[in-house]
Amino acid sequence: MQAQTLAVPSRWTMRDFITLAIFNVIMLIIMTFCPAVSIVSPLLVGGVTGLLNGPFYMVMSGKIRKRGTLFLTAIITGLYFVGFGYANYLLTLAVIGLIGELILWGKDAYSNSIRNAIAYAVLYVGYTLCGVVPLIFFRESYMATLEKGYTPEQIADMLYYFDTPSMILLMCAISAAGGLLGAYFGHLMLKKHVKKAKLLDCQHQTRQIP
Repeated sequence: MQAQTLAVPSRWTMRDFITLAIFNVIMLIIMTFCPAVSIVSPLLVGGVTGLLNGPFYMVMSGKIRKRGTLFLTAIITGLYFVGFGYANYLLTLAVIGLIGELILWGKDAYSNSIRNAIAYAVLYVGYTLCGVVPLIFFRESYMATLEKGYTPEQIADMLYYFDTPSMILLMCAISAAGGLLGAYFGHLMLKKHVKKAKLLDCQHQTRQIP
């Protein structure tokens, strides 16, 4: 994966916010159905979600190319989970979003595909940790929330994965790998789109020459 260097506009526009909203809706829809992968293994959920959402994120961030894209994506994802009663997820994703923005700190960082891919992978490690952090800091309230929607057997199965250090590390590694791979595919799509746009622009300019 090679880094791209493109000029970055300074301010967010209405078109940027619309692009952010559309792509995040698509990513949230994918995120909604990906837990079905847990039938195979809960270890794969974060990785598969990161893999499938990677192309959409990279194209979105490549179109916007402004600071805050990843953070706002993290916040939107967190708010989505708040709607299901998991308010603690918002805090976790907000912190992860800030870490991602630090990775992308600097001029034109969103045009750097490598740094963008790393920040995106960190976001999906954070997505996996959303099931871990509440057990560490808000265990009683989080367990009470789980008991409202899951059977004791389901909760025990969840605790095996999200309360066991070896399983947590493995899930984070799979999520990071899925995120990087998804970002790579997104980079290829974005690269193809940029080349096509440049070709069309050159053809347009050629037609303008008398």
